[in-house]
Amino acid sequence: MHQITNETTRIGGFDFAAAAPRSQWVEVNQALESLEQAKTALRAMGKYVPMDLVRLLYQTRTDPVLGGTLSELTMMFTDISNFTTLGEQMSPNDLAHFLGLYLEAMARPIHDTEGNIDKFIGDAVMAIWNAPSAVADHPLKACRAALACHATLQALYASPAWQGRAPWHTRFGIHKDLVDVGHFGSPDRMSYTALGDGVNVASRLEGLNKQYGTTILVSEAVYESARHQFNFRRIDRVAVKGKTQGILVFELLIERLPEGLVERYEDALAHYFDRQFQEAITLLEGSPTDPPSQKLLARCRHLLEDPPPPDWNGTYVAVSK
Repeated sequence: MHQITNETTRIGGFDFAAAAPRSQWVEVNQALESLEQAKTALRAMGKYVPMDLVRLLYQTRTDPVLGGTLSELTMMFTDISNFTTLGEQMSPNDLAHFLGLYLEAMARPIHDTEGNIDKFIGDAVMAIWNAPSAVADHPLKACRAALACHATLQALYASPAWQGRAPWHTRFGIHKDLVDVGHFGSPDRMSYTALGDGVNVASRLEGLNKQYGTTILVSEAVYESARHQFNFRRIDRVAVKGKTQGILVFELLIERLPEGLVERYEDALAHYFDRQFQEAITLLEGSPTDPPSQKLLARCRHLLEDPPPPDWNGTYVAVSK
């Protein structure tokens, strides 16, 4: 009985290591076998949903029920550029193998910063911070995770495990907002996830990287929380696809850009917002190799020839994801 009590205590403490040698008593062996099966089930559950959630349900002895609560989360979406084309060039076995290496490299920094992977969507990752357990400074930790994911991936691509293949380019979008988080789906098949407009914004920010030639884009809410810890530049005011109201969008810089480039770009953006397109063009022409500068330069040249209406406020309306 003492051995059963020890095993029960270990399960309560979420220690799922294998049990010590069995007792000679048949009844005790059967009870220990049942506990081993319970630990195996809990370990398996932790592979599919956040372990914090498993622990919470176990400790409160509650079953998951449909519904959520309004909570402030930081959400990150990632995607691999041109992954469909990459997949067509690989055998199914190779694709599964290298995608596994990639997702493992992505998962570690997320977990190390107290984030939880909400789901894998093929090559894409959705991660959340501040649920199911509270996480202090979650916007900072999401930014730190994105930078660490990028660094970890570069190390993977340079390692023998990648077998000399071309690196994959990953885009990141990060947003902080009030969203509904909880159990959603049907009574017999639930998913612990977040729903709401803020989730869509995070996803759209990831996609905007394609238009600006950037790697990590964040919302103003994330920028305001993390601007003293990381380097950013203001990129644009954008109404993401499906939205009419614009939000300020910032680039989380992976490395320092050439001297003066950030200041020159942000000054040009201010002139753009003030309808001073020629002044913006003059500044942007000094950054011929910077993709966001070239994107804004083309827009300013167009607006100089075809001025916007009087009620224009500088918001760029994205028509694609």
